[in-house]
Amino acid sequence: MPVSDLPELDDELRRRLRRRFGNAVDSWLDGVPAVLEDLADRWGVEFGTLIQRGSMSVVIRCRAADGRGTVLKASPERRRIAHEAAALMRWSTAHVPAVLAVDEQAGALLMEAIEPGTPIAESAGYPSAESIASLLSGLHAGAVADPVFQSVSDRICYLFHSGTRNYERRPDLAEVISPDLYERGRRLALRLAAESSPIVLLHGDLTAVNVLDGGKRGLVAIDPAPCLGDPAFDAVDLVFWRAGSVVTIADRAREFAAALEVDPGRLMDWCAAFAAMVALEIAEAGGSRGQVAPFLEFAARA
Repeated sequence: MPVSDLPELDDELRRRLRRRFGNAVDSWLDGVPAVLEDLADRWGVEFGTLIQRGSMSVVIRCRAADGRGTVLKASPERRRIAHEAAALMRWSTAHVPAVLAVDEQAGALLMEAIEPGTPIAESAGYPSAESIASLLSGLHAGAVADPVFQSVSDRICYLFHSGTRNYERRPDLAEVISPDLYERGRRLALRLAAESSPIVLLHGDLTAVNVLDGGKRGLVAIDPAPCLGDPAFDAVDLVFWRAGSVVTIADRAREFAAALEVDPGRLMDWCAAFAAMVALEIAEAGGSRGQVAPFLEFAARA
C-alpha cells in the first residue's frame, strides 16, 4: 500500500503530540508513514481519515478487507499501547472495542470501529446515570486484576506530576489554584488508594472524551490507562464533567454510588482529591473563575 494513501500527518496532529512529548516527537512522526504502510499490508486494511483527538497517538479510520470499519492507533509510548491492548482483551463486555491486532514493537493497535462513535464530550446532553453505571459495571465485573498492570497509586502519582505542568505553562495560575490545595488533593488520593477496598481492573482515564456513543450497545470506553484499584476511582471524571455547582457534583456522586453499590462518602472523597486538578485544567484552558469556583469549593474538602 503506497504511503501516499496515508492521510497527511498535519500540523494539528503535530501540535497535539508536541504538547505531550515535546519537539522530540517530530523524529518519531517522520518514521510513522513507513511503519503504518507495513502494518496496513500485514493487517489488510485501507487507510481512511485521521481522527483528530488525543495527545499521545496517531489515530486513523481504516477499512478491513471484508468492509468492516476499523481504527488503527500508533504511539511512541509503546508500553502504554501494550497495556491498553492487554486491558481491552481482558474485559469481556460490549462496552469496549474489540482488539483485532496488536504490534507491541511498533506501538500499534488495530480495533473495531464504534458506531456512531461520537464522544459524549461532543454531545448536547449528559448521559443517564443508568448508562454510566452500566459502563462502569461492565468494566469492573469479571476482568482479572492482573498484577502486570500498575496500581492506582502509581496512576495517581503520574497524574498529579503531569498536572503540575499547567503551573509551569501558566505560573499565574498559582494565584487561582494554590499549589498547597493541589498537594492536599494528591495526599488524599494516595490515602484513599492505600485504604482497604475492592480491587478491580480500572479504565484509569474515563473522561468524556474517552466515552463514545455505541448506539444499541450503550456507552463504549476507549483509550484506557489500565490500573488496579478502587472501583470508585473510575467514576470521578464523569461526576465532574459539565458540573456547574457543588450541589451537582454531590448529587451525581450519590447517584453513581448507589448505582455502583459503593460508599457515596468515599466517592465524594475521591472527587475532593481530584477537584483542584480539574480546576487547574479548566483554568489553564481559559475557563473563567466562575467555572473554576465549584471545583475549588469541593477541593477544600480534601
